[in-house]
Amino acid sequence: MYIQENLTTTPHEVPGCSWELPDALAEKFYRFGAFAKLVLNDDRSAIADIVEDTERRGAHEKARARKAQERAEQEAEREREQQQAALEKQGVAIMARSMFRSTAVAMSADDVIRCRALAEEWAPGAFAVGDVRTEDGVPYRCCQEHDSTDNPDWNPKAAPALWAPYHGATPETALAWIAPTGAHDLYKQGECMVWTDGIVMRAKRDTNFSPEESPS
Repeated sequence: MYIQENLTTTPHEVPGCSWELPDALAEKFYRFGAFAKLVLNDDRSAIADIVEDTERRGAHEKARARKAQERAEQEAEREREQQQAALEKQGVAIMARSMFRSTAVAMSADDVIRCRALAEEWAPGAFAVGDVRTEDGVPYRCCQEHDSTDNPDWNPKAAPALWAPYHGATPETALAWIAPTGAHDLYKQGECMVWTDGIVMRAKRDTNFSPEESPS
């Protein structure tokens, strides 16, 4: 049984042999043959050159391997540092969210709005008065203690009797207009909102009406 080798287009002639040799094998054969001829002829200068060249090749390969190892170690170290930084960042975020959760009930509306990224996104569960959750980026405070575990449609937007949106008191903390439904979520005097045309409006007095419904 024979295995076909990948041959060059020009067969490698080997004295006393009519076989064609693959490139890699032919190169080894000729290098060994040339070295053997030099040894037989006692050509010490040429032998020294070959030995030096071989040593130089070996040193070069070792240097390449060492550099590759160093690069791999540096990459692994960078990855470890990135993972450590991510863990530290995650730890800081968890701590910040925990602090926000415990202090939000006493914070001003402006501060809650500024820190709303720390608030939990609403999900069905048990809530106490003052709990803060966000829905679509808008922070809401719980107005009535309730448990929505079995009522997944009691989200802040759909259950305004249970949740009231925060209203900022500055143009920077003004959020988009949300129509009030009662006294618990009306716009108080001085509170701001962003009207449909993108203009920030400030309430001149407590109101449940929009600028369109009550322009004066």
